Amino acid sequence: MTGVYAKRAVLILALLILMVEGYFAYQWYDRYHGFGSAPDAASGGVAPLEETMPDGVAPEETTARRGVPSGADDATTDQYVAASRRDGAEYVRTVGDIQSGAIEAFLESHEKLLRYDALAADDVEEMKANETALQEMADQATDLAPPREYEEQHEVFGSAIDELRDAAGLAHGMAADPVAAAELGFDEYDGHVDEASALLRRSNELLGKDYEAIGDVREVSPEF
Repeated sequence: MTGVYAKRAVLILALLILMVEGYFAYQWYDRYHGFGSAPDAASGGVAPLEETMPDGVAPEETTARRGVPSGADDATTDQYVAASRRDGAEYVRTVGDIQSGAIEAFLESHEKLLRYDALAADDVEEMKANETALQEMADQATDLAPPREYEEQHEVFGSAIDELRDAAGLAHGMAADPVAAAELGFDEYDGHVDEASALLRRSNELLGKDYEAIGDVREVSPEF
């Protein structure tokens, strides 16, 4: 009988050892792999998944998308929000300045082109200066660094200024070289003007502003 009891005691002891080892193995796995939890990088501990990944997106990632550093406190977040608003307002003002200057330069050349058969040498020089100015403004528009909410508007705006520059270049070229002033050249010019007008209207819509636009300018091609 003594041998039987000894065997039972050894079996019970082995089962107890397995249970204890299993418990610690579970705790270790839960800590580093997690059942319903994820490691907290800051503390080395465990944080519930619902705290780190609401709706499948970590709060740090959501915050970073708004331009605020991960883990920023309320004061830092407020500073970034205020800076973002200042940057947005400055960007909007800069767009307005470039747009106003570009339209002014374009309309000066456009009005001269409408008097194509009565242009003087000084008029052609002024049209050349307008072309140069529009090239500079197109570069300025391209180099702008828009806030995230204005990225689409910036692309539209840059294309609009490019169209004005191309139109001014054609206008100067046709004024400087009468041979180039064929019907096809005027049609191409009007195409650039129409495209620029549509893009500027779209840019204003995306910007939420009523900045100066081309409007219904008189076409050149029907007059020749």
